[in-house]
Amino acid sequence: MTEFYFTNIKNISLSELNLSKIPKYRREKIARLPSGSDKLRSLAAGLLIEKFIGNKEIKNGKYGKPYCEGGRCFNLSHSGDYVILAVSDCEVGCDIECVRFLDYERLGKKVFHENEREKLGNLSDKQDCFFEIWTRKEAFVKFLGEGFHFKMTSLDLSDLPEKFEYNNRTCFFKEYMLCGFKIMLCCEKNDFPEDIIEIKFN
Repeated sequence: MTEFYFTNIKNISLSELNLSKIPKYRREKIARLPSGSDKLRSLAAGLLIEKFIGNKEIKNGKYGKPYCEGGRCFNLSHSGDYVILAVSDCEVGCDIECVRFLDYERLGKKVFHENEREKLGNLSDKQDCFFEIWTRKEAFVKFLGEGFHFKMTSLDLSDLPEKFEYNNRTCFFKEYMLCGFKIMLCCEKNDFPEDIIEIKFN
């Protein structure tokens, strides 16, 4: 079963109590971060991992995707004030993006397949479709564990599939919305939770 959680960094403080709940390596990372919001996002990620993954050693795969040996699969993403965590008994990837105006044509050339760019070009309202494709692609490459090492322009998700097959692997997508943010979950099994659950830390 896949579980999906979010937290709002506005409700989190950089208190000694919160910092004591996360591993030393993350406390050191937080200390190196330049801005308060970056520190809070990293703290929120650490608190979510501690709560739902437990006190296990977190390692990084070949392309940087975090995992814990012998534990459940998980994936993190953040945007603005929100940090999300997906946890599953199978491979999973997630992405969150604030829906806003962007230079769709310029960005599309960098990350979109020609079919995706053509689809956007035929729409009068490009914003929602752009972020639906974008979050799908991000969640999918995080599901694969390849991140930005994957050639994004080779991936065609212009049909906005709920089920997708790639290199003999099958995955499923589910979209969520949260206060103007589009969220996409990509999972090996079609067992998505109905809602994304809010977790509050002091």
